[in-house]
Amino acid sequence: MATSSLTEAVFSLPEADQRGGVSLARDFARHIALSCGYQGSHEDVVLVVNEFTTHAVCHGSGRPLVRIAGNREQLRVEVADDAEAEPRAGSWGLQLVDQLCRSWGVAELDGQKIVWCELTA
Repeated sequence: MATSSLTEAVFSLPEADQRGGVSLARDFARHIALSCGYQGSHEDVVLVVNEFTTHAVCHGSGRPLVRIAGNREQLRVEVADDAEAEPRAGSWGLQLVDQLCRSWGVAELDGQKIVWCELTA
């Protein structure tokens, strides 16, 4: 991350209504992009969070968790769930993420799948 102040926040989708939670995750992404003063496209951040959380709700397991860390120049978005399966390669959503983000990937940590990306202003 660059030298300006770093903002980091975590949002857990509601257990009872995860599909409705995707909308809350989009609102969370807008708020964090604004809060950290991110100078890139806030709508790109929202779109990436939408794609990652929708995939976690539809194809993952457990309660998805969204983590966003960033500053004015760069944001890192992570969405974790308990599924082992990686996102479907070649899907429209991942093609879009690939176009919007500087980099993205999938990692595993403590039995959770984490889909991540980095956006730059």
